[in-house]
Amino acid sequence: MGGLDPAQARFLGFASAELDRAYRLAGLLLGDASEAEDATQDALVRAWRSSGSLRDASSFQAWFDRILVNVCRDRLRRRRQIRFIALDGVPEAQGRTDPFKQVLDADEVVRGIAGLDMDLRSVVILRYWADLTVEDIALRLDWPIGTVKSRLHRALERMRADLGAGAEPEVTS
Repeated sequence: MGGLDPAQARFLGFASAELDRAYRLAGLLLGDASEAEDATQDALVRAWRSSGSLRDASSFQAWFDRILVNVCRDRLRRRRQIRFIALDGVPEAQGRTDPFKQVLDADEVVRGIAGLDMDLRSVVILRYWADLTVEDIALRLDWPIGTVKSRLHRALERMRADLGAGAEPEVTS
């Protein structure tokens, strides 16, 4: 990595170790592979530009997760404001398979997660997919621990109601 100062080289080492995980996290949050790729790239650019704000290298993952979740939130907000209009004579992308859409469509619990708003979805994914503690989630989202707990509870209640009592997911806090 010639031409880079040691801090830049260190950043690139940390970032490259997190790319696959970040892409999967963005994919679960956004439900779309293309959006996940773009969000991961946007998060990397934001992280690179603000790499001076990372004080402790051991907290890179939490710091980067916070940036990525915020990028995903921004994308979801913009998605609500954009209306897609079908154009006559323009074929839709047939035959293309989106791995995140396939997972979301195939798994009832994951579909339940996809039906949650971004805040609730983030908490559930960070808790049960990323296997983070409530404290770690609070750090990543910059929320009080009580907020994380209440949103996690609300998300699980909503999912239970949507899935029905018979299909209740086995989840422990």
